[in-house]
Amino acid sequence: MKNLVFILIGFLLSSCATQTVSVDYDRTQDFSKIGNYKIEMAENSMSELDISRIQTAIQNELSGKSIQLNSNSENKIIIKPEEYMSESQNSSVGIGVGGGSGNFGTSIGVGIPITKKKLNQKYLVSLYNQNGNLVWDGKLEIQMPADGSSNMLESAVEKGVRKLFKNYPPKKK
Repeated sequence: MKNLVFILIGFLLSSCATQTVSVDYDRTQDFSKIGNYKIEMAENSMSELDISRIQTAIQNELSGKSIQLNSNSENKIIIKPEEYMSESQNSSVGIGVGGGSGNFGTSIGVGIPITKKKLNQKYLVSLYNQNGNLVWDGKLEIQMPADGSSNMLESAVEKGVRKLFKNYPPKKK
């Protein structure tokens, strides 16, 4: 019974969405001078719903940091999205038979791989200052089950954007 509980927990953990982020920025930029921005999309191959999710998540996160969306701003955020499906093998189910006595034992094992389709979304979010110079760059990668709900995807995007902008604006050292 204990093993069944561990297997179920493993399935639940493997079915959740994951977010990976990385950030780089110009150490000479004074980020206190960037109080507003406009958003532009590059190479838009995602659905309008997906684009709306990432834009809304960025807008909500930055407005909490007193940085406002302004369509007339000279500062701009360019989002380059990418989406693809993949199959991943998260775990396998093993069936084994064994026996033995004394110093001798035998066993037979069979592994059955469990593969699942995954939705992968990648976003390159680049911030350019009023002079057109790249000053901040963030990469967000989201992986979740392909059959995940739109609420699950929205939650994953929001969580990923929070991670992405966690340390924005960068502190001067």
